Amino acid sequence: MSITHLAFRNTRRRPGRSLLTTLAIALAVAAATFMDAYVEGAVNGFFESYVRIEAGHVKIMPEAAVDRVRMLSLDQGLTGVDSLLHVIESIPAVKQASPRIRFGVLLDGPDGAIPAYGTAVTPSRERGLIELDDWVSEGRVPADDADELLIGYELAKKLELNVGDELFFVASTSYGGLGPGVYTVTGTFRSGISQLDRRAFYVPLAPAQYQLAMEDRALNITLMIDGGMEAAIPVAAQIQQAIDEAGFEHIKAVPWQQQGSMYEMMAPARVFTVVLMGLLGIIALVTVVNTVLMSVMERTREIGALRAMGFDRRTVIRLVMTESALVGVVGTILGLIIGMAVSIWLGRVGIDFSEIVKTMDLPMNTVFYPEPSLVTAIKASLLGLVIAVLAAWYPARVAARLEPAKALRSV
Repeated sequence: MSITHLAFRNTRRRPGRSLLTTLAIALAVAAATFMDAYVEGAVNGFFESYVRIEAGHVKIMPEAAVDRVRMLSLDQGLTGVDSLLHVIESIPAVKQASPRIRFGVLLDGPDGAIPAYGTAVTPSRERGLIELDDWVSEGRVPADDADELLIGYELAKKLELNVGDELFFVASTSYGGLGPGVYTVTGTFRSGISQLDRRAFYVPLAPAQYQLAMEDRALNITLMIDGGMEAAIPVAAQIQQAIDEAGFEHIKAVPWQQQGSMYEMMAPARVFTVVLMGLLGIIALVTVVNTVLMSVMERTREIGALRAMGFDRRTVIRLVMTESALVGVVGTILGLIIGMAVSIWLGRVGIDFSEIVKTMDLPMNTVFYPEPSLVTAIKASLLGLVIAVLAAWYPARVAARLEPAKALRSV
């Protein structure tokens, strides 16, 4: 009788204990699968939102803005934007280039002043970046050159604004004066990002430049490139070379990974997943060690008989390890099925954290979508199999050290 056949028979003889071991491994694998898929989806979703709304794949900005935490004042932005755009758009890797100006205002609401910020963009240039058309909940996106405005639905509610109403506000200009502006509300938007829905509005770039005394100027130019997020660093170097050769000074092309501290803040989340997987593995390992060890102790006479029949220590170790491995394979498969099924389902419907993060001023979607992958399945499978093998090692050594004569006389 082969070791595998004997091990398979032994697992069936004690179905309760085998089931407990299987479930312990399955739960660990299922939890690890979901956790990895969830963190991967959350991190990728955050980076994608950050790139589209804030950073772009690459951002052209004044050199003085690179290491700043707060925005530059309007008088420190880019000049000669039209010429700069001509240089940037001549680079084949650049798919989209959109000048932007962000400015803060106090809006007059029924219950007092409401802090908000406007972002001046050219809507037709924002394709692939801020998809305003997809966000519109009522009305439409402003035309490129019109005195029109698209506003977050929560902010519109606070201001008691409807489509067709006019919004008057005064903003600081690039010269330190005050620039009044009147814009017609053409629509409201729901971005799914609390920061924007509560505090933001969008106006066309041309009228905003006039109001803010920033003709042919912008705070930055946000780019989308061929190759996506992974190509940002080499393409940024290529863009920087073109800008320098064109004679522009004190202007930097900065890839999204090097803008602020967002990348450094979120990147360790994947390391955190590995740590949590390790903790899950330890918890499951303790459970499985106990069940396998109890199984060995209950079979003392049986193991003694096998030793008397000629089984050496290595063969006994192989037998116990094979039993645990068989249970581990079943538990791993079961855990993968459960974990992947839950992750795929939640990857379609999402996990809504809007109530938790609604007060956080971060450019992130409040609905997270787990992203299970082949790598997720491989990592979780390895966890399950490692648990099964490690858990059996000590009990197998205990079984191998049993003396046949003493084992046969045990009750």
